[in-house]
Amino acid sequence: MNNNNWRVERAKEVVKLLHTGVMDDNNEVREFNILDYYKIIGISPKSLYERTYDELRKVYSESELKKFYSFVLRSLGDPMITEKAIMEVKHSVLINDKLVEITDFDKTNIINYLKSNKIRLTSDVYALALKDYINNGFSFKDNLDEKNKALTK
Repeated sequence: MNNNNWRVERAKEVVKLLHTGVMDDNNEVREFNILDYYKIIGISPKSLYERTYDELRKVYSESELKKFYSFVLRSLGDPMITEKAIMEVKHSVLINDKLVEITDFDKTNIINYLKSNKIRLTSDVYALALKDYINNGFSFKDNLDEKNKALTK
């Protein structure tokens, strides 16, 4: 068995999700994003793309793979952010028509979640994780739920 097979399978899953989207908690399909990606696989999109491109070309057309390539390019443009920078920023979000400040405790929870799941700390990833944290009653899902796995079949 090829040592790269698990990467190819994950890459196929990513390509499918880029085309089908991800089902959210309201049973609405939304665009697959970089946080979803890191919940599936812990290597950079660029590395996955480079290591699986030849195999993916056997299954997908160039136009289908362009979406994956665009996703990779967007991820490369997502700047790294430091924990210190996150902690220094004061911001609030609107929840049920009420402005709620994001506390240091909230920020620490988000950072710890990303670190414990070996998810790169970038601007987009943090923003998506913050949104996830707020929208899910301040609790994260550990990975894509069964509804999303069904979309990839």
